[in-house]
Amino acid sequence: MLSQVELKYDPFLKEIELYSKTRRSLKAIKNQGQELYVVSKQWLRQWKYYVEYIEGIAPNQHRDKPGALNSELISNENFLLKYPRDHAFNQKIIKLQPEDYVLVNKEMINFWENEYGADLKIARLVHFNKQGVQLSNVNLLRQSVYINVQNPKRGILQVDETCLIKNWIQLLSAAVKNEFQIKVEKIRLWKHKYFQGDYAIKQLEEHQGRFNGEILDENLKVGDCKADLIFIDIQTDGKWQYDILEMKIACSEQFKHLYEKASKGCGKFICDKDYCKSNPIFSQIGFDKKTLQQFLIQQFKEDTIDWNNVCWNQVIEQKPIQQFEGDIVVALGALSNFPNSFGASFILNFNNCYDVINYNNLNPELNLQVIQQVNNVINVKILGQWVNNLIANQKQNIYFVRSIIIIMHFKQFNVFLHQEQNRILEAFLTMNAEDKNLLSNYLTILPDEYFIRYIQTITEIVGTFLKKESIKQIQLLKKSEIQYVQLMLELLQVFYRSNLIVKRLNPTKFQIAEIAKLYPKYGDQLEYFQFDSYIKNDLERYYFTFCQYPWVIPLEFKSEILAIDSRMNQKHYYESSLMLFQPFLKLQIDRNDVVRSALEALSRDDINLKAKLQVVFQGEQGIDQGGLAREFFSLLTQKLFDLNFGMFLPKNNNSILWFNKHNMEMPIKYELIGMILGLALYNQVNLDLQFPQVIFTKLMNEPTCFEDLKELDLEVYKGLNTLAEYKQDNIEEVFALNFTITESVWDDIIVVELLPNGSQILVNQKNKHEYIQLCVNYYLNESIKTPFNSFKKGFWRVVEGNGIKLFSGSELQQLIVGQKNFNLQELEDSTEYDGFDKNSEYIKQFWTFLRSLNEEQQKRFLFFCTGSDRIPVGGLKSLKLQIQKHGENSEQLPSAHTCFNVFLLPQYDSIGKMITKLQIALQNCEGFGLM
Repeated sequence: MLSQVELKYDPFLKEIELYSKTRRSLKAIKNQGQELYVVSKQWLRQWKYYVEYIEGIAPNQHRDKPGALNSELISNENFLLKYPRDHAFNQKIIKLQPEDYVLVNKEMINFWENEYGADLKIARLVHFNKQGVQLSNVNLLRQSVYINVQNPKRGILQVDETCLIKNWIQLLSAAVKNEFQIKVEKIRLWKHKYFQGDYAIKQLEEHQGRFNGEILDENLKVGDCKADLIFIDIQTDGKWQYDILEMKIACSEQFKHLYEKASKGCGKFICDKDYCKSNPIFSQIGFDKKTLQQFLIQQFKEDTIDWNNVCWNQVIEQKPIQQFEGDIVVALGALSNFPNSFGASFILNFNNCYDVINYNNLNPELNLQVIQQVNNVINVKILGQWVNNLIANQKQNIYFVRSIIIIMHFKQFNVFLHQEQNRILEAFLTMNAEDKNLLSNYLTILPDEYFIRYIQTITEIVGTFLKKESIKQIQLLKKSEIQYVQLMLELLQVFYRSNLIVKRLNPTKFQIAEIAKLYPKYGDQLEYFQFDSYIKNDLERYYFTFCQYPWVIPLEFKSEILAIDSRMNQKHYYESSLMLFQPFLKLQIDRNDVVRSALEALSRDDINLKAKLQVVFQGEQGIDQGGLAREFFSLLTQKLFDLNFGMFLPKNNNSILWFNKHNMEMPIKYELIGMILGLALYNQVNLDLQFPQVIFTKLMNEPTCFEDLKELDLEVYKGLNTLAEYKQDNIEEVFALNFTITESVWDDIIVVELLPNGSQILVNQKNKHEYIQLCVNYYLNESIKTPFNSFKKGFWRVVEGNGIKLFSGSELQQLIVGQKNFNLQELEDSTEYDGFDKNSEYIKQFWTFLRSLNEEQQKRFLFFCTGSDRIPVGGLKSLKLQIQKHGENSEQLPSAHTCFNVFLLPQYDSIGKMITKLQIALQNCEGFGLM
């Protein structure tokens, strides 16, 4: 318990303790139900900032007191009846997702209500399973109902799905009495046996209160009824309003409806319901009138009709416009009320048949010429109206996806994206994964001009929004703002995946720099905690993480998240091992046999590969602060990648190294190389590797492709590309290829068959793409399977956690190997000084000398100072080099503390002497003057 002294100095401690106690008690609930209260996550987050209960807040930062509880959860829905004011079913709240709220007990909600006020107190009976996971949905069911008092009305009522019908009836009785001031004797609830709402009401009205319905069992739960429309039947003066329709009439009307749809169709361009002529599968059967009647009669006799899948559509759709006559803008405006018809328009060579477009056809076959005609005559207002109509009538199907790609072909779409109220985003809220993938495929035919412009627009819009948020004193994204950002990123993701199918932009063009600047302090930590909560499904802490869309996060910011993830993994691994392992990975290395000693050290069972690396060279003194580790990595990679060692072969004019599948070394040595890559990644050391990008692609389990072959073997790539582009039918004579590959191994020539009996299968125009695919797979995968699998096993022995999942293969390459662009100006701008004035003539001349060197010599200076000439993620500005004054009028050469990136520069008595000493030091920098 808190003492009075503690409460005096911090008035928030009492409620923080109460909140912590509440959360602990909820985590202990298992196999039971309990009445709890919903608290909006947005309000809770504001409260956490207010009471300094969240990571990253500055102690003296201004904090606004949170407003009344749950004010942002209030819905503007209009309900058919008014329940008693304090009844739980009368909570007019928006539909909540699991990440929108937390649950607390009555004690906590009462405390907060007294302290801050409450716009809504939302009580729910919540059930938990044996694992303590919440099972109940806190959202009430929005049930469509029909009531006829004074005049017939159809509308919505809220009710808990677990509520018994009889308990709901009691509530309805009270509400009807109160609202209509009538004497209600009893109430019973009906649903139609087969008809959907509109048809059921029509039957009820035509037969003066009789319809083919069934009374709901009062002992059932509301959620078990599964009725699209419930009829409220009121008894007054001993008379009920409704009764059951005669069976003969009911069956006659059922058959009449079914026959009407089966013989004439429902009016849709395409229908997916059974027994409807507008369904192309049903219409293809080709029933005549008599046969159709007999068929349906037989279905009735056998009672095999699934009425849930019978078409009830009453709206007559317009047909797609393929013969454009009259005012096309007016015609398309009318068509936009029918996504099916709009989506089926603009089909090239349309033959009045729906099956020219289906999921197996990834090309939407658009008539781009006609689209351009429309482009010339519409403005953003017209396009906005079309979008509004399409969304209002949206139904997920292939034709709606086609509607989206058609809309994107209109140049005004870019202007439309800038509008704050943009209904096109609503489509991505409910669009399923299959439709999103289809749209990504469709986008491959979008002109480059539009494709690039839309991506630029979306990234700029999100960037501007985040920049505006970042200047606030406290960044509290509201639910609506989080949803807006997420929807924009969902839209951008469709473009990103399309770019993976057909690459038109460098992936960095999808990155939004402002993400790293949203939180001025502890941004990487806050993002990591959100990412960790998202992975663990910790909904109490989770709000939103950009890590759901890792390709949008700048690489440098992602690497910071990875560094945090690595430290947390190291800490967790050490603590979970009951501290049996050392907190550091100490390696005793023999300089004279670095490979053997590394293998022995890393093969022990009592080491923690996830721990921070410390290297000790046998017979040498010194504590590893990073410099010895870098030297260890440098020595080991030089040895392992030495061509005389035989584990790797030079390829592509000696520009890269590749696995030697005929090497006789044990697989453990390839595993060691993988472990070295993992350790370098965990310890943020860049390695001098000549691996092609495809190696890192394969490490991240990304598929290889034909373009990957270019970096491995340009000659083979050119040859296969020539074959792919060859159009004539004489491939057999011109290329004389079969399904084999010939290789030289030592002094022997071996033939590898790509298919069984491949030497007897000639490559021709029909099978050439299969041949090319098999060649690519052999060179990139099959030929090196054994050594690469050992290498990959070693890498993933070290690397684990969620942080690594954020990176693509090309980004992993940059993390391990470093970036390519050497920018000395970045290093100069970020360098700090100890004992020198950065604006002194001496320092200015020092940098003038370095700028006069070529890039290779500048890299030698970098190696001299840091022990590595690799450029880390973030560029040279992230190195934090310090130039320290090291005596005056000295004859000593410059030296460096490579562990700390400190360059020790004496104050020589002349500029010329400084330059001479620098030249000598840099010419002998390897192993010279390093500390």
